[in-house]
Formats: sequence, C-alpha cells, structure tokens
Amino acid sequence: MKASPLLISWHNENQPIYSANFEPHSNKGRFATAGGDNNVRIWRMERDGEQRTVTYLSTLIKHTQAVNVVRFAPRGEMLASAGDDGNTLLWVPSDTHTHTPAFGEDGSEDKETWRIKHMCRSSSGAEIYDLAWSPDGVFFITGSMDNIARIYNASTGQMVRQIAEHNHYVQGVAWDPLNEYVATQSSDRSVHIYNLKTKDGQPTLNQHNKIIKMDLPARRISTSSPAPPEPSPRPHESVESASFAPASPAPSMPGTPASLALPMNPPLISHSRRSSFGSSPSMRRSASPAPSMPLPAVRPMENSPNPYMVGISGVKNASIYANESYTSFFRRLTFAPDGSLLFTPAGQYKTSNPTNGGRNADEVINTVYIYTRAGLNRPPIAHLPGHKKPSIAVKCSPIFYTLRHGHKPTTQITIDTASADDPIPALPDPVMPSRSGANPSPMDPPPPAIPIMPSPNEHSRPTSSPKPIDGDTLAPTPAFALSHRIVYAVATQDAILVYDTQQQTPIVVVQ
Repeated sequence: MKASPLLISWHNENQPIYSANFEPHSNKGRFATAGGDNNVRIWRMERDGEQRTVTYLSTLIKHTQAVNVVRFAPRGEMLASAGDDGNTLLWVPSDTHTHTPAFGEDGSEDKETWRIKHMCRSSSGAEIYDLAWSPDGVFFITGSMDNIARIYNASTGQMVRQIAEHNHYVQGVAWDPLNEYVATQSSDRSVHIYNLKTKDGQPTLNQHNKIIKMDLPARRISTSSPAPPEPSPRPHESVESASFAPASPAPSMPGTPASLALPMNPPLISHSRRSSFGSSPSMRRSASPAPSMPLPAVRPMENSPNPYMVGISGVKNASIYANESYTSFFRRLTFAPDGSLLFTPAGQYKTSNPTNGGRNADEVINTVYIYTRAGLNRPPIAHLPGHKKPSIAVKCSPIFYTLRHGHKPTTQITIDTASADDPIPALPDPVMPSRSGANPSPMDPPPPAIPIMPSPNEHSRPTSSPKPIDGDTLAPTPAFALSHRIVYAVATQDAILVYDTQQQTPIVVVQ
C-alpha cells in the first residue's frame, strides 16, 4: 500500500467539504465529494506508475443547501447525496452528454452526465447528517435533525421504516456489512444498535442495545507527564461463555472472524432515556498534550491497577459520549468491513481527580469506543483515548491486509492549509510491499477473508500495550486477534489518525 497526498480545492469559494466517497469495486477510480457549496462533484483518480492524478468529471447541481454526505451504492451503479435541504437524491449515470462549462475560470467541461433517479424527502424536511447503504444496495438509512433515522428502498425511493427513539439529532448511521445490524448515533449521547431481518422484502428492526452510560474505571492518559510504563496485565480470567459469535446466514460480504464472548468484568449500563445536556462546573477538558506526550492508542476497557494513578478514582454511571454542545454536526460511526468491530466517535472518558479543596474535579478525555460483533449488546471492549479534539468520524479501508512483520512507528505529518499553493509533505513509506505481477486497479475489490475459529485461549479483545521491538523480525503485539489486518482512520476536529488492528499506536497522524 502506497499513500500519496492529493489536494482538491475546486469547491466554490473555498467552502468546506463534508463528505468524500470512492466508488467501490470499480476500475474507473471514480470518487465523489460534497460540501458547503451545495454541489456534488465527481472525479477520477488516475495513476501512472506510482504517480496519482485527479481528473474532474462532473458537477451534480440539484441541492439547494449544503450537501453533508455522499455515498456510492455497494455495486457503484448509483450515488446517494443528502444535506441541509432535507432531500436525499439518488443519481445514476446518463447517456446524454452536455458540453456546458462546469465551473471555474478555465471553463472545464463535464465529462460525465448524471441524472436523478429518485428524490426522497421526509414529511419534516429536516436536515440530513449521514447516510449508509445496505450491503446489497437494496436499502439505505439516513440520520436527520428531527431525531429520526429512516430506511428507504433504493429501487422505489419509498421510505419503508423509521426509527424515532433518539431524543436529539441523529448524526451518524451505519449498516452492518453482514446485513444483520444497523446502528445509529445521536447528540442525545447514545448509540442504538438494532437487529435487522428482512421479511417479504421489507426490513424489520428490534433493538439490540442502547448505550448511554457506564461505570468508568480509573484509567487515563496522563496529560501532565510522559506516559508511565504499563503495569503488568492481570492474570488471565476464565471465559464467561464458550459460544462463538453467531454466523451470518447469508453474508453479503466476506465472513467475519468468529470471536469469543469476552470476559471484561462488564460495568453496568444505564438504559435511562433521559439525556443530560448540561455541563458540570467541576468538569474540565483535558489539556492538549505536548509533542512529547503519549500517542493515542488502543486501550482495553478494564480496571487495571495503575500505581501512577494514585488519587484518581473511577466515575459511576458516566455518560460516555459528548453532549449537544459538542461543536460538530457529525458522529459518523462505522462497522469494520468484515463486521467484526463497531467504531463509535465522540466518546468521552471521564476520570475524577482530587483538588486542593477536597472535592473531586472531573476530567474528560476524548476517545473512540470500540465494540466487538459478539459484544454489541455489551459495554465497549476498547477505546482510543488521547485525542486533542473530539472525534467526528471513523472510516475503514475496504481492503483486508495481510498481517505485518515488525512494528510500524508512528509518523507525524503537519499540513499548513492556509494556502493551497504550498506543497503538501510526502506521506510515509508504504506499510505493505507492492504486489508483484500485473498492475491491479486502484479500486480492486477486497480479497476474500478466511474466517478462523479461535481457540479458547484466543481473544478479539485488546492486548496489553506493545513492547518496543528491535528490527522487523518480530510481529507487533496485535491490538485485536484477527486473521488479517484492518486499516481505519479517525477524524477529529484538528487531525486524522490512521490505525490498524495489529498495533495499538497510530500508523500516521496528520494534522
């Protein structure tokens, strides 16, 4: 895998870009962007050897307000866009070609023409913040500002189900790639997970879990001194249940590696629907760590004793997601491409610290909470603490990568976006060797994954922190026990952090 920076600044008046999406399983290298100029733009990524260039293809002009999300259907034959005008537009390529100049001083012409197949609009006309397709492309789900998630039939444009169980904006939606769950995330500080079944061609939903609060152990990233060494892990605990994750009856994506039900000493979860949007005067944000501070890393959700955390206590019945004062429109959660993990942004990890006055002051640390497929009805198994700013989205690469030998040190990249004329620094060297043989398309579909049934001693839970490794002869301590490696990125309000499931520290941090 080779990464190189590409800059796109063709949205009008330097308006923000809220969404970008590649057409899956296509050799055309086509992708779409959307943003605050009310437009959707289509591009093609071309390559010549190791070089990548972007060619403008088309502008889709029908939205009347900002376009918040754009997503290609799983087979790429259709494009969905939605935004502040409350409309979801389903676009398909058209045989009719126009030669009208598109935009810009150079009078670039559209090389493709797209037409609207369906326009879907709810009765409320509320702004739409996120959209996700079912893996077979038959349905899609949207999340709106009227606190409702809606499921539509893509072939008819008709709404077939709505979920009206959130108390505030639905800012993120995700559809399980094995077509067994859907998940929604809201500014009411909750994540809802639903069992999904299809009967007579129509989806039916039953609530699987509602995640609002939990008891947090006394575990945190220190923001006043470099990270202390990790204490020795606790002795291995007995497995609560020997049952494996249920197999999908008809998966529409590669099968997920089965995982055991995990012994987490799970904290109690409050299922109260009441949301707390207030902010305690004693609550303070964690200070932004200096460059010498520890990197954000995968941490297991366990109450491990830590001698460096003297005087710090856990918090009972704590909200684990940010409230409505969180300054973002998006909380874009996502499933891993094999369905093995669910990543949820906008997480908060609260600890209680004693003060000179004798009272405890709460400290909030930004994080991402991670759930396993076998534990979607349980507390998160891990989290990613230490981000300077709140996280707003998580996205996985659709490709399954082979396991890597040797630890990949984190590369720090700083990009100055004040001027589009300034060169962008080169991204790090590839973490995977280039494939030999014929040049594959940059949009090749992911290779099939071979499910591996773990032994009773194997876990999908995070392991203890990795030890330094000299050379590349030893593989890094895996963060998750998978037969392959999944690469995923976390977008915060000021950085992009790229991780993989094989190591706990990021591969690269771009800010």
